[in-house]
Amino acid sequence: MNTIPIRSLSPAAPMARSVASLEPDVAGLSGFRRVRGTSGRSYLVSVYAIDACPDYVDAVVLAVSRQADADPTVVWIGDVGAGGAGFQAVLSAAAHAGANEVYVHLLASDAAARLRVIRDLDARH
Repeated sequence: MNTIPIRSLSPAAPMARSVASLEPDVAGLSGFRRVRGTSGRSYLVSVYAIDACPDYVDAVVLAVSRQADADPTVVWIGDVGAGGAGFQAVLSAAAHAGANEVYVHLLASDAAARLRVIRDLDARH
């Protein structure tokens, strides 16, 4: 599993980043959003409450903190690999760090493609 460590939402933690590139629901469809990478490329994601996200395999996942008075912040981004208990542990840790939504991108065809998406969506690269 390729992961990027959980990031604290503390203002003193420079790893937490604002995500101004999250667009509203796609064509009015609830449960979908577009996320724009640093390249300008747009990625379609399914959106779930963090406590209602199904188990996925081979997907790019963003755990996001969305608050009414602030821009969304990515708490964790990574490839969930085989899913299962490892994915549930990531979601639990991300929720503890302040994430309340999960964005799942399923259209990357293999591990290399998922890594490219992660790098594009993670502003640190």
